[in-house]
Amino acid sequence: EAAAAERVFTPSNALVGLRLKLRCTPGDGEQRYGLALEVESSGPVEAGPGACTFDARHLYTKKVCGHGSVRAVSYNILADTYAQTEFSRTVLYPYCAPYALEIDYRQNLLKKELAGYSADLICLQEVDKSVFVDSLAPALDAFGLEGLFKIKEKQHEGLATFYRRDKFGLLSRHDIAFSEALLSEPLHKELCEQLAKYPVVQEKVLQRSSVLQVSVLQSTTDPSRKLCVANTHLYWHPKGGNIRLIQIAVAMSHIKHVACDLYPSIPVIFCGDFNSTPSSGAYSFISSGGIAEDHEDWVSNGEEERCSMSLSHPFKLLSACGEPAYTNYVGGFHGCLDYIFIDRNALEVEQVIPLPSHEEITTHQALPSVSHPSDHIALICDLKWK
Repeated sequence: EAAAAERVFTPSNALVGLRLKLRCTPGDGEQRYGLALEVESSGPVEAGPGACTFDARHLYTKKVCGHGSVRAVSYNILADTYAQTEFSRTVLYPYCAPYALEIDYRQNLLKKELAGYSADLICLQEVDKSVFVDSLAPALDAFGLEGLFKIKEKQHEGLATFYRRDKFGLLSRHDIAFSEALLSEPLHKELCEQLAKYPVVQEKVLQRSSVLQVSVLQSTTDPSRKLCVANTHLYWHPKGGNIRLIQIAVAMSHIKHVACDLYPSIPVIFCGDFNSTPSSGAYSFISSGGIAEDHEDWVSNGEEERCSMSLSHPFKLLSACGEPAYTNYVGGFHGCLDYIFIDRNALEVEQVIPLPSHEEITTHQALPSVSHPSDHIALICDLKWK
């Protein structure tokens, strides 16, 4: 009798030890192969995500849309540098199972979610540099997306923009840090002079590490079609409405320089986490093209930090996904903070992919959870040229 040959493969796994046994049994002039699977628990075996918040959304995004359309995604993915703190585990997200805040768990969910959207443009905020390099860029590259990264100077996270290679080519990049641009670029000289009248606010603005990522893309099938894709994450503080107004003023001036001066009259798509609800000054300014000197956001942190100025920009921008009840849902807060603003003169909305239901979002109380990798919800819409 011939003895069965046996090889054991044991992949490393933090939670579960797997032993795959491949048995090769010669006999009757042929070889028969059998595969046996042994599972050895080397610690607590945690539950998987089950049904994910994005499963139903994937039903709308099975295919990449045609060349006349652009599917855009904006998503604050929750930086690991913030998720992996004692404060996050005990104060911000005490309802979230600790293992669901681990980087590997969240990244696996996130890659599955983003791949299923079949997007042409993806603008992400709160992207750890290591996550971009080691995880997202390689994963999305396999789905035909090229990634660009802009880090915040004082932090380990920043912004990422991905674009579909067979639809777009990159013409140029025009990324800035708001504080640096405000001080050094002639473009913002007038704003800088106005801000200098309010030294306390000026200091706060200049301390912020917020950045703006601007990429100019060109259609691979119709070179006359170009896009200015902007991506940002504004200052977060609830009383920082005045700071956000200054940041948006810098952003709009910079985008105007790119989309009006460098590439005359190209359409703008402006994505991001604006940390601003639809009732805020920042949202009003972006949507209407102007902001009054007496808007309440100029005194968002009290009279001693009032900084009144009149601002304007030339764009006609529309929130493509409207004003959802919320795009951020945590234990102590829920509200609409994220937007995809589009140039209403050049682009129109074909469809908005529905957000997860309130029931799905609150299945595990709030976000993040075992079935959702971030405290924000991705915005997704299909756009087409007019």
